[in-house]
Amino acid sequence: MSRTLTLAGWATLVAAAAALEVAARRAGRGATAAAVVRAVTRHRAGCLLLQAGWLWLGWHLFVRAHRQ
Repeated sequence: MSRTLTLAGWATLVAAAAALEVAARRAGRGATAAAVVRAVTRHRAGCLLLQAGWLWLGWHLFVRAHRQ
């Protein structure tokens, strides 16, 4: 895949997440990002999965970009 296509895909995902967040806040119903994180982190397994996901994201966005 080309870099442009990859960046366009990430931009689409971020825009969709932002649109969902705005819709949830305006309507007053639905889960906001904070509510989802709070629900996930209630359990130890959720905390570990969230941390693993954050580590994976950081590795792919920051570490690999500097090695090339």
